[in-house]
Amino acid sequence: MANDTHLIGIVGSGAMGSLFAFFLHNNYQLLLYDSNPDTVLAIKHGLTVEINSTQQTFYPTISNNPTILAEADIIFLFIKSFATRDAVTNIQPYIKPDAIIVTLQNGIGNVEQICSIIQNPLVYGTTTIGATKLSPAHVRFGGTGSIIIGGDSLRHCSTVHSLLKQAGLSVTIAPNPKKALWEKAIINAAINPLGALLEVPNGKLIENNDTLYIMTRIIQEACLVAQADCIGIDSDQMIETTVTVCKNTKNNFCSMLQDILAKRKTEIDSINGAVMDIAKQHNIDTPYNSTIYRLVKYKEEY
Repeated sequence: MANDTHLIGIVGSGAMGSLFAFFLHNNYQLLLYDSNPDTVLAIKHGLTVEINSTQQTFYPTISNNPTILAEADIIFLFIKSFATRDAVTNIQPYIKPDAIIVTLQNGIGNVEQICSIIQNPLVYGTTTIGATKLSPAHVRFGGTGSIIIGGDSLRHCSTVHSLLKQAGLSVTIAPNPKKALWEKAIINAAINPLGALLEVPNGKLIENNDTLYIMTRIIQEACLVAQADCIGIDSDQMIETTVTVCKNTKNNFCSMLQDILAKRKTEIDSINGAVMDIAKQHNIDTPYNSTIYRLVKYKEEY
């Protein structure tokens, strides 16, 4: 039963949107928006979350009409990076001007797109929590993880921090959230394409020296690009962090693999593709990122 006065909006009911709805539903009144009417219909009959082989079903308020977000005080965006511009443009006429927008999306460039469309307070960051969508109304928790957030307003960050902590999640306010975005993008650049191409869960990627080598080279390239973009990131530390993420989410099928198996467009353009684009601006070669990018683009087609 909700016991907080905040109305929480969630845009997108994919794996992460559904999982966070589950985490938040006991303490807050939720308003879910998804543009897919079939998904909305399925969730209206109950959204099931599988955690440690146990299943729990709840019944969130959901609609494919963005007006459902009109009274939301805090709105989480759980949408694919390639859909950011269209989704934010779609909800913009209906949200309160003081509603706090929260994005924990994958990839680089989402914050800039959001800020070009709306002037709402923005809290942004990353999460290493894993989830797999088994059906439109059934999601499996893939493993524990942390959340890092930041933004221009400490007050707004503190509000979001408090509600996530109350939901039992591990969350930290970072002084440099852009660095956190880069770090998450580098982790995704190493894990997601390989997981998608090999069609294995995250844990399998660190059981083989060949995949570990490719992941290491992808990370090293991306760290050089980040440094050229004025974000200092230690490649050895990122390699260690990526291995830890694979261990913590060993049974999770990464979102890119889920997209490939469902024959959906992936987020490769805002992950390895973004690394390549920024690398070109600084005349840096990224052969491993470029190769893995092209292989995923091929697999998207076929």
